[in-house]
Amino acid sequence: MKLLPVAGIDVGKNFSEMAILTPSNEVYARMKIRHDSHHDVDKAVQLLQNVEKDFGAKPVIIMESTGHYHKILFYSLYNLGYEVSATNPIQTNSIKNVGIRKVKNDKVDARKIALLYRLGEISFTKIPDAKLDCLKSLCRQYYNLSDELTAYKNSLTAVVDQLMLNFNHVFKDNCSSTALAVLEKYPSPKHLLEANPEELITLIQKTSKKSLKWAMDKYELLYSKAKDFQPLSIDNTANLTMLNINITMIRTLSDSLKSIISTIHKLLKEDTARNASAMASIIELLCTIPGIGVLTAATILSEVRDFSLFSKPDKLTAFFGIDPSVNQSGNFEGTQNKMSKRGAKLLRRVLFTVALANIGKKSNGKLSNPVLHEFYQKKCISKPKMVAIGAVMHKLVYIIFAVLRDRKPFELRTPEEHAIRLKTKTLAA
Repeated sequence: MKLLPVAGIDVGKNFSEMAILTPSNEVYARMKIRHDSHHDVDKAVQLLQNVEKDFGAKPVIIMESTGHYHKILFYSLYNLGYEVSATNPIQTNSIKNVGIRKVKNDKVDARKIALLYRLGEISFTKIPDAKLDCLKSLCRQYYNLSDELTAYKNSLTAVVDQLMLNFNHVFKDNCSSTALAVLEKYPSPKHLLEANPEELITLIQKTSKKSLKWAMDKYELLYSKAKDFQPLSIDNTANLTMLNINITMIRTLSDSLKSIISTIHKLLKEDTARNASAMASIIELLCTIPGIGVLTAATILSEVRDFSLFSKPDKLTAFFGIDPSVNQSGNFEGTQNKMSKRGAKLLRRVLFTVALANIGKKSNGKLSNPVLHEFYQKKCISKPKMVAIGAVMHKLVYIIFAVLRDRKPFELRTPEEHAIRLKTKTLAA
């Protein structure tokens, strides 16, 4: 088999180092590519074209998937017809340790990244999908903002506890629209006791959208709790300022999250309207699985991107990072192996949430997934709860794989029913 020239690119924030290897693995050329200069990109392309002339084949290009920094160079080269692979940093970091000497610089790393291709461990990225990139950015931003929102909610609770610890006896959720409206206008027991009753009752009724009687009852309880706690309230300038800041941030972040969800739905609607609905149809199939909604489905799709790359469910499990790590050497074989956690962290996060939904109950009291609930309960007899949830997550990846492989909606089956169907299918074949 004729070997192709290969270019390894070590990606940085402001520039990248490129090392081009000949088919015999000798260094053909090196180059520093500044990301803010199209002239540097043009020079890099010219160098790659020279390689093509000298060896009669286009060089393949290997680069690290480094945050968003690799994207400009990736798309520039891909659009010019080069085979480009954005590899997982876990792979490139391992090849960087191939030498005995401790040498760490971008030029050396670029050559070692190119050598990774020679090991046959690289699969090439398919045509970049702009819609999937948009979906991935939106989903990741959603979870980032969601984490920030949680932090500000916790901060608000800490401040409210100092101002009026028994406030949650009136409003269970300090961050509900009614609670925030009351806290914004009447931040301390003193303000509440001095408030005009009619104005406060009107505010509660308007923001809660409930009856006048409900609002009046809340006012009476609020007044009583404020009177009880007033002597203990720490209503200093710092707490009052932090309260307003937290309220503002909670509202801003909540609106931002709604905007992201709205944009995701709009993106999927546009995809369906164009009848190119590979993306929309996959999300629709994923949503048939209990515990998976549009956001979770969009997150799974945007992170995995191309499910056809996974020939077996075990490979998809490894991509999620929930495959067991292996600790074996000689006659020793470890028995306390944990999740490898080498896949996408966000995928494990959403899968954990889906697992919790599947072993729990719906709002009507019925089990979300009786089969997985029973499986979880049996696992809990001999395993810790978190290990049992890990087993449920493993099952869910197999379900996701089967649904997308067969392109059929999820069907709830007991293990016995599944075994019968599998036997019937085998006999028919």
